[in-house]
Amino acid sequence: MIFGKKNMNTALGVLTFVFFLLSLSKSQDYDDEKPAAPPPEVESCNGVFLSYDFNSRTKEYPRLKNATAQAWAFNATATILNTGTLELKAWKMFIGFQRDEILVGAGGAVLMDGDDFPAPAGNGSYFSGSPQADLKTAIDTAGDLSQIQVQIQISGTQFGVKPPGIPMPKTIRLVNDGYQCLAPRRRQTSMYVCCVRNPKLKALKTTKTKFLPRQKGDLTIAYDVIQAYENNYLAQVTMENKNPLGRLDHWNLTWEWMRGEFIDSMRGAYTRKIDYAECIYGVAGKYYGGMDFSKVMNCQKRPIITDLPPDRANDTKVGKLPYCCRNGSLLPPIMDVSKSKSVFQLQVFKTPPDLNRTALYPPEKWKITGVLNPDYKCGPPLRVDPTEFPDPSGLQAISTAIATWQIVCNITRPTKRNSRCCVSFSSYYNDSVIPCNTCACGCDDDEKCNPAATAMFLPAEALLVPFQNRAEKAIAWAKIKHLHIPKPLPCSDNCGVSINWHVYSDYKSGWTARITLFNWEETTFEDWFTAIQMKKAYRGYENVYSFNGTLIPELSNTIFFQGLRGLNFLVGEKNGSNPAKDPRVPGKQQSVISFTKGRTPGIKIAKGDGFPSRVFFNGEECSLPTQFPIGNGNRCRVHLVEGILLILATMLLLQNHH
Repeated sequence: MIFGKKNMNTALGVLTFVFFLLSLSKSQDYDDEKPAAPPPEVESCNGVFLSYDFNSRTKEYPRLKNATAQAWAFNATATILNTGTLELKAWKMFIGFQRDEILVGAGGAVLMDGDDFPAPAGNGSYFSGSPQADLKTAIDTAGDLSQIQVQIQISGTQFGVKPPGIPMPKTIRLVNDGYQCLAPRRRQTSMYVCCVRNPKLKALKTTKTKFLPRQKGDLTIAYDVIQAYENNYLAQVTMENKNPLGRLDHWNLTWEWMRGEFIDSMRGAYTRKIDYAECIYGVAGKYYGGMDFSKVMNCQKRPIITDLPPDRANDTKVGKLPYCCRNGSLLPPIMDVSKSKSVFQLQVFKTPPDLNRTALYPPEKWKITGVLNPDYKCGPPLRVDPTEFPDPSGLQAISTAIATWQIVCNITRPTKRNSRCCVSFSSYYNDSVIPCNTCACGCDDDEKCNPAATAMFLPAEALLVPFQNRAEKAIAWAKIKHLHIPKPLPCSDNCGVSINWHVYSDYKSGWTARITLFNWEETTFEDWFTAIQMKKAYRGYENVYSFNGTLIPELSNTIFFQGLRGLNFLVGEKNGSNPAKDPRVPGKQQSVISFTKGRTPGIKIAKGDGFPSRVFFNGEECSLPTQFPIGNGNRCRVHLVEGILLILATMLLLQNHH
């Protein structure tokens, strides 16, 4: 009996210890839990089944008492399962994160905007497949999960929910065209939704292709594999500018190799850094033991590639490619179609396990930038039908690429204080210039200036003076005009290019404007262009006298200006006539533009109809002032008051006389 009590006490002790471990695991908030089994609803889903399973989280440093500010490292699994009868090509999934998440990894997928990890995801993130971008059907694969399902292993940091609360996203959904998703259902640590084809959506009549049809965008990039061997291949990259206002100068292209590839040689372009250290000390050095890596061009995971200068175009070793060697310029097709395309080739070596001809994977996370150009956001590479090329023999035959991927990049509109050019407004009826906005192109050092203060009005001659020399003129002008002088003074606009739009005249049958471009950079802009969008005055455009002007029908209310032959250079800033005392002088181009009123009845120039609503320089959208010049300024209001007083005095005198 005593022996039995001891056994019972031992059993109770074991149970107590087990309960302690269970409670400890709960306090760690699901640290050791595995993703939940698929819910039974997957059995009735005839489409694409999505799920999100919260796995675990642990408290991060620093430890804070404020629960909303405490950081937690979390792990989750997102699953995409094709349960329908149609193959899902280039799947795209949105996860609506809402806890100021910062993603540090996503195994089995990449971020669609090409961002690097860590990436902020507090407003949600779009994922696409890498390396498995397409999901076949169970019918075609005998239910092989490796071909019909992808699981994204997500890791990152989140804020604001302490145990026992369970941080979950707002929503999950498939964003492929033709699919619709209801609101997801949620269990304790998971959520799921079935997305089905929209029965009301009429499919566009397109030619049936084995892969996805080619997409449209502002800039398209084709990654063509044109020769393939066991351990390397030759690829050709073709960039085409499709936007009438898009442009790139001195472009830099970068991507990320996902499987240890390296660049052996290139034609038509080169990498900014010729580096082979990562090959020697990496996996490539172990596999290609007898290779002379000193002759390899680049072994970086994220190489930076740029165009060759024109003097290398006929170089038999690195040139001799059509559309190469233009010093990184991609002009809009409206200026020159032949200069809107750029091509280069690269020899790519693979590392295990891709040691066969058909194991071909494009690089991911494409990005492209230029000098004072628009910001482009590039999507993931999508497999499309192979590119067709004219046969090099000159015969009427066509050769095709072994494999082709398309990358589509679109222009993003700049946010406030994130532009690279700005506009000032002035007019004949007001002697004050409304300058560019404070910090229009960003503020790096605002300790001695006020980034929140409104830019001060200027006299016209101040537009030719660098901002650091304008303070005295702005203060003197404010005193003359009895305007407020903020303390500290507003920060500068920090823009490399500024444009002044001046309403020059206004008469019964028409009006004129003068546009002046100032280049405050040392870089000279060749083949520059500017475009203006006029909401009410567009139809009245008549002529421009020192530039070439073109109306763009496909972009409503937009007028395109470029320099005449011989005047197509906007030179850089240079020293004044006497560098010891004169400020630096900006490069400048100027022209008068005439408008008629016959096709724009009711237009009111002095009320703001004579000013543009959007302005572009070399494809970059410029920052506009928040107000227009009005009525002859302060002087006009003073004269008006004086006039009223004069009339009243005259009436009083007349009454007294009678």
